[in-house]
Amino acid sequence: MKCKDVYNCLSSYLDGELDSEKNEAVELHLKSCPVCRKELEIQQAVKVLVQKRLSDFSAPDYLKRKVTFELGRADEYRESGIKALDLIRWGTHIAQFYNTKNDVTEILVPFLGEGLSDNELCVWIVADLSESEARDAIAKKVPNLNEYIEKRQLQIFSYEDWYLSDGGFNVERVLNNAISKCREAENNGYSGFRATGILSWVDRADWVPFMEYESLLNNAVPDLKALINCVYKESKCTESNIADVMDRHKYAISKVDDSWVVKRLAVCELSMNY
Repeated sequence: MKCKDVYNCLSSYLDGELDSEKNEAVELHLKSCPVCRKELEIQQAVKVLVQKRLSDFSAPDYLKRKVTFELGRADEYRESGIKALDLIRWGTHIAQFYNTKNDVTEILVPFLGEGLSDNELCVWIVADLSESEARDAIAKKVPNLNEYIEKRQLQIFSYEDWYLSDGGFNVERVLNNAISKCREAENNGYSGFRATGILSWVDRADWVPFMEYESLLNNAVPDLKALINCVYKESKCTESNIADVMDRHKYAISKVDDSWVVKRLAVCELSMNY
């Protein structure tokens, strides 16, 4: 090994993180190189000094309790498939603002793909794109998609069939649909329920009842093994509409300069009871 290679390995060498072959190569080089031996001594001294100084500090009790509490909930976290969010906890209610079909599939394909791979029952309620377009898009990420569809682990509905099956939007019926799917997931041995609905069909006449539904769903979801992503067409939303949506979801994401970002945390639990 050359000095540059050894220098890059010294920290890992001190921490015992090198495999046996690389460890042996570093030690062989150190025997013949006084410069690298000196660097090793310096790094050892710094490590000892840092450890000694850190031993004088202790995390406050509230932080220890918080860390312990969250570690105990590790199995509640799921891969979202959404880079802007990464891991999210069961009971998370998300809003996504979009403008194009590509915006829709960029988020929903990996979101649902993660759910399928994690043994979750997944539902996609489509608008602005057809059921066949939705299947084709997700098939690019999930090669064995037909297996998931045949065993009904992935269910795709049109917005008319899910939201307007009685000829109009009914808050109680649609909320019961979502909760019944959570029970279906549990009864069929799935790890949980993941769903997304595209809401470009919601017009001014339906806005108030739909926001009532979103409020009820937002209150119900935290107690369920469910992840819900509600997808709104940003170009159809007024500033007031956007504020309504953000107030009823834990996270809201939108595309800014070709990157998906969290607009803000709508409701964030910063305190815990012990």
